[in-house]
Amino acid sequence: MANGEKEKRYTSVYKQLRAYILEHQLQPGDVLPTEQELCELYGVSRNVLREALKGLSVLGVIKGCPGRGNVVQPFSVEDLMSNVLFCTARDNTDIITQLLDVRKKLELAYMREAYQTLTMADIQHIRATLERIKSEWERNVYFHADDREFHMALFAHINNDALHAIFSCIWDLDEHFQVAKKMQHMGRTIAKHENIVLALEQRNQEAFEAAMLVHFSSGKYAAGIKDNDLTFEEY
Repeated sequence: MANGEKEKRYTSVYKQLRAYILEHQLQPGDVLPTEQELCELYGVSRNVLREALKGLSVLGVIKGCPGRGNVVQPFSVEDLMSNVLFCTARDNTDIITQLLDVRKKLELAYMREAYQTLTMADIQHIRATLERIKSEWERNVYFHADDREFHMALFAHINNDALHAIFSCIWDLDEHFQVAKKMQHMGRTIAKHENIVLALEQRNQEAFEAAMLVHFSSGKYAAGIKDNDLTFEEY
């Protein structure tokens, strides 16, 4: 069988296995039919089937257990999203830039709703996070974790698990992306964050939305800019 034909068969079986799990409402701990039964069911060789099973295993949907077979695993939306994005990023060098654009569009789309959910306690937490970022900048320490906390805190009360999973996975993949260039422009990043926090502290929604738009208007978030073409005006 030619490689292209094998790939098509593997993809088809992979999709059919996913459908099988959903249609039969298999739960964590349930076991898939044996490899022989699945080969007969889908009319494929054992090699093709195993490639399809490997795809599900990589995503954490199933796990091969000696003496039991392929067992359905418990998983969260975030786990599944993280595995999908990791596999995609591995095969696409532009994926980080594209995902940053996704995050930009989602944050701007939800910023109005996010503003309405934030309490004074939340704003104080966001201010404290920004002060840690400033301290790290002064010590020339990369502040990815606190930058992530800053942005995640803005949307913490949005009732959308998929949104939080997407944000979390994008931050995971972005952690080691162009770190040196990020460090060069930390001052501008902090200035953008300061404007966001000041608007929140003043309870000025219009200023908050304007500050968010400015933050995402250039640098790594600028639409259509390739990874190696980034000027990093701000982060």
